[in-house]
Formats: sequence, C-alpha cells, structure tokens
Amino acid sequence: MFSRVPDDSDASEFSSDGGWIAWFSSLKGHEFLAEVDEEYIRDSFNLYGLRPRVTHYDNALEMILSDDAPDHSDLEDRHFQEVYRDAVNLYGLIHARYIVSPRGLQVMREKYMKSVFGFCPRVLCDRQHVLPVGVSDDLCVG
Repeated sequence: MFSRVPDDSDASEFSSDGGWIAWFSSLKGHEFLAEVDEEYIRDSFNLYGLRPRVTHYDNALEMILSDDAPDHSDLEDRHFQEVYRDAVNLYGLIHARYIVSPRGLQVMREKYMKSVFGFCPRVLCDRQHVLPVGVSDDLCVG
C-alpha cells in the first residue's frame, strides 16, 4: 500500500518543508499515518529487533531521519528506490510500535475524534467513528 515510489504525478506533493517524515506523511493515501516523533525513532530501544527485517536498515533509517524530502532526481536513482522501499517498510514497523505508545495513542485519538478514519456506513451505527485495524505485525500481511 505504501511501497509505491512517488512519480511525476505526485509533483505537487514535493516540498522542501520539514523532513522525510513530514513529506511521507503528507503524501496522498497516507492520511491514516501518524507522524512519528523523531525522538521516538532515535531511541534505539524502540527499534529493537527491526534490523533483520529490513535489508538496507542503516540507509533506510538515515533516510527517515533526513531533514530533506526527496526530489525528482532522487526518484530516478535505482539505489534510492531500493532504500526508499526499505525506508517505507521500516517506517511502517516503527509506526506500528509508536501508535501503541502513550504519545502515539494520543495522536491516534485526536485523528479518531476528527473522523480522519471515516464513519461506519451502516444506518444503525449513527455515523460512529471507525479505526483502521491491522491484524499482523508482519510486512505485507493484512
């Protein structure tokens, strides 16, 4: 879902404001994601066990913590695309841990209260807010 490398159709989504996390979170289709605090990512305790699950772990982590958003020339680089895919996967794994932390729960509650995730379509639900649910901690598993 999130592993697609942005292309020219995403041109309006490129911005030099903020870093990779802000840029990635603002891409179309990423509305459900919470922006993970950099302090959380920099704490090695929160990353325990993730290294073997990501091929280019160090480069992906460096990309995530970068102050720069990628530009069009980056997207043409084959190595960048490999690292980008790993950065997306790593960010997803970190995000899954972050949203069950006290700060992450607070961020997700705010999104829930603003109906960012939508409403139940059933009439008897009376437009009850809904939450996205993942049933697995494994990559690419629903």
